[in-house]
Amino acid sequence: MSNVTSGTKQQTWTILSLLDWSSRHLAEKGFESPRLSVELLLSHALNCRRIELYTNFDKPLSSAELGSFKAGFKRLLGHEPLQYILGETEFMGLPFFVDRRVFIPRPETEILVEEVIKLSKKMVSSQQAILDVGTGSGNIAVSLAKFLPDVKIDAIDLSAGALEVAAINAERNGMGENVRYMECDFLSQSEMLSGKQYDIIVSNPPYISQEEFDLLPPEVRDFEPAIASTDRSHGLTFYKALGVNCKKLLSAGGWIAVEMAYNQSEDVKKMFHGEGYRNIETVLDYNGIQRVAQAQLA
Repeated sequence: MSNVTSGTKQQTWTILSLLDWSSRHLAEKGFESPRLSVELLLSHALNCRRIELYTNFDKPLSSAELGSFKAGFKRLLGHEPLQYILGETEFMGLPFFVDRRVFIPRPETEILVEEVIKLSKKMVSSQQAILDVGTGSGNIAVSLAKFLPDVKIDAIDLSAGALEVAAINAERNGMGENVRYMECDFLSQSEMLSGKQYDIIVSNPPYISQEEFDLLPPEVRDFEPAIASTDRSHGLTFYKALGVNCKKLLSAGGWIAVEMAYNQSEDVKKMFHGEGYRNIETVLDYNGIQRVAQAQLA
């Protein structure tokens, strides 16, 4: 049945036969979650819900539907992330558009958002402001705006393309008026933010070291923007910059909250401590890894 991808003429494909063959083909090639990937890809091609695949097993695909599926399946076989092929993903229960201009939001980052929400709700200030450094797809800023409707959100990124995607996602989630975007390289242009005061600064910075970046699977290394995942160094560049620059931008008693790699918690805590922050804590992710660090300006 290799003619699914080769284009050779063959008998009519039904939903069931295509699901079975395609998921088996992916499994043989070592892809993770092959059945789920094929179900999502096929429901996208047919513009239907996944459950509808199971209530229409015997439905034959038209040539246009099969062509749409084949195009996506070839991209998947080339290790392009499924989220880019579908043009969407979910984060904090919200829909987000994604393409190759932005890093794909990960479930672990929801922990960072949840911690910022907790910090915000503990504060007594009635007019809070939050800064999202390196907003990417806008998943953090838009989610915070959605769940903290009375808080002002600023979001910066050095990539104009990423900011375009973030703006799309703000509109998609009805937050177009709630998040303000600015093009800014935090490492070299943080003075653009001088004069502003934030109660919380949040960031999921590029924290993968160059050494580990080279070992990443092709889905990440070859397709997602490297500028969003690695600092091309030891992975700690942005934490140092955040520790220094955020002292000028945080209000008294304000908080900084960051995501970090599995092996960075001690280094990040030392950096924040060295810059005079207090109440430094880390939060575990779903796998027991210290994934989030938060610290208060003394």
